[in-house]
Amino acid sequence: MTTAAELDRYRMPLPGPDTPVIPDGRVVALHAHLNTHYSASKWPLAPLIDNPSTSLRVIHWAKCPASLREEMRLLTWTMLNGKLRPTFVKQRRSRRARLGPDTTWQTVDAWLHMARWLDQRGIGSLTHCDARVLHEYGLHLRDSGVSRGRVVKLLTCVTRLWAFDELSARPAGIARPPWDEVGVDDYLPTEKGSGGENTREPLATQTMGPLLVWAMRMVDDFADDILAGWEESRRLTERARTAVASPETRAALHAYLAPVIEDGALVPANWNQGKLCFARSYVGGLTGASERQVDTAIERYGLTAKAVERPGPCPLGLAVTGRIAGTAWRAALDFNEAGTLMRHLGTASFIVCAFLTGMRPEEVLGMRSSCCPDPEPDEDGMVGRHLIRSVHFKTVTDDEGNQLPGGAERDVPWVAITPVVNAIRVLERMVPAGHLLFDHDAHDSLFGRRPSTRGALRAQGMRQRIEDFVAWANTEAEAQGLPAEVIPPDPHGNIGTARFRRTLAWHVARRPGGLVALAIQYGHMRTALNTEVSGGYGTRSRGGIHDVLALETALATAETAADLHDRFENGDGVSGPAARRALVEAATSRRFEGREIKTDFARKYAAARRYLARDGAVLYDNPHALLLCLYKHDRALCQREGAGDDAPTLDRCVPGCGNALRTDEQAALLRERAERIDKQAAFTPKPMGDRLRANADKLRSFADEHDETRFTRQEASA
Repeated sequence: MTTAAELDRYRMPLPGPDTPVIPDGRVVALHAHLNTHYSASKWPLAPLIDNPSTSLRVIHWAKCPASLREEMRLLTWTMLNGKLRPTFVKQRRSRRARLGPDTTWQTVDAWLHMARWLDQRGIGSLTHCDARVLHEYGLHLRDSGVSRGRVVKLLTCVTRLWAFDELSARPAGIARPPWDEVGVDDYLPTEKGSGGENTREPLATQTMGPLLVWAMRMVDDFADDILAGWEESRRLTERARTAVASPETRAALHAYLAPVIEDGALVPANWNQGKLCFARSYVGGLTGASERQVDTAIERYGLTAKAVERPGPCPLGLAVTGRIAGTAWRAALDFNEAGTLMRHLGTASFIVCAFLTGMRPEEVLGMRSSCCPDPEPDEDGMVGRHLIRSVHFKTVTDDEGNQLPGGAERDVPWVAITPVVNAIRVLERMVPAGHLLFDHDAHDSLFGRRPSTRGALRAQGMRQRIEDFVAWANTEAEAQGLPAEVIPPDPHGNIGTARFRRTLAWHVARRPGGLVALAIQYGHMRTALNTEVSGGYGTRSRGGIHDVLALETALATAETAADLHDRFENGDGVSGPAARRALVEAATSRRFEGREIKTDFARKYAAARRYLARDGAVLYDNPHALLLCLYKHDRALCQREGAGDDAPTLDRCVPGCGNALRTDEQAALLRERAERIDKQAAFTPKPMGDRLRANADKLRSFADEHDETRFTRQEASA
């Protein structure tokens, strides 16, 4: 029972027209100047936002029906300035006393949605929102065609409306929603799957492979050229803007234009507002001629028309160092593409960081210059891994459980493998020291946009940048004669920003072969995720990417066991010390049900960890060694002495291990691999060719051993 004292403590006073929308105690200094007053028609939520990659939301009161506007305004102010009673929060364990800025905006947006529904039915006051009206609204949401998760959120927002109405200085008297009393099931549509990062489809290998190749190529091979080209283009633009006319500059201009005017040479051109024009800034920067001198020449010699007839490039006088297959990737860098290439370089750096760290998009966008310093050698001279010390935002709360808008530095840093370090170093050359690596102003200044103090680039903007990068890379692949490196569309839609994290977990758990860049990087990532340097960064007891990785590993091992069972039942043979044990486990072990747990991710992760913790009962596929591993710790030859790992180290498989088994298909693949190696050896110098042939013979011996010791279902039954 709520006491009178508690009511007084949590009930809010009545605001006046000049009362600030956001209370001083919640205002973030960066956006304090955007705080407005109660009677304003727009309420920016920026004063609450300290996450650099979060959109600066604004509440527009014009979107609320006039009859309900003042009631909604008062309730919104009450939510922004007050907080829910502890009794309300305790009874609904998933809710916080005070919401973060993005959830606040979503809540108000849901309230305005309800207000429009009420207005359409002639209900002009929240006073009339009794149990019957709320029941009808709940059914309306259920039948509106939106997802089950979306309906849950909208119903939760209405419950929150009722709770804050009780704390208002002028309560409207909204009834308690029926779903809050009797349960929500009757108001939810049929389950069709759930959202969230862990139900997103991983990117297809055929898409992710060439995408990563092009992103790493931009960072590792082209970055020096692109950065130098950008600096030179800015120098020429500034020189053209500030040039002072003189006889010498006029002579230089006419000498440069002579081949164009007299010999019909190509005209340096660029696109301006959809039209081909004479490249006046480029020519002015090269010659030092003033803007007036260049404009006079354009008019006198008809250079605009000539540019349309004979458009030519605007080469920069820089040596090209980047190579593709040993050949320069450009004959010359072009003045006109300098800004576009810089944009794509920033996008490529995001792709590398997002995919090869497992960070969430907002965590990548929140990185700052110097977040990944070079490691210092320890007292023994050993140099550790690069670590990224930066902020994370999800589930970061204060002592009362309320979300911290600015996030907090992660207790356990992210591990950065070499491609990630290279990407960060490139980004540090693109932004001022101490700034965000994806600083909005630094990256958008490429296109002459005015400073905005908006923090980092936004995830939604980065999604479009990625699609633009894919289009550029595909054009480049065709131009370079690399059709195998074209990035095909992903079968599940746009690449986005949030699918990289799921894709990393999927591939690390399954480690598919066939693409060199992917195979190498996944191998490094598995090592990085289990490193001791970062204090157990990869242990399954920690959250984040490791929960996703555990889930993917559990699904992969369950699929491996099911596949083994089906193959054996259909007559395939198996061999190896662990073969009979694996067949028993595959036939009798409980299934992993994680895929069927739709909405409770905590239950799903816990189920995955329990499934993987069954020592001696989990079957791993190793496509590189072409065998299966029924992992039992005390038999594992891949583990170092004294290690307590609960999973095999698949890149250290040892022949003859008591956990190993092999199928007919894997034996056949061993022979195919041996044949490919023999063909390679035939075109290789003798010492290396001998080693290749010895490796091929060893693979054939493994296949022969399988053929000699294999057994089938019929033989096992006999």
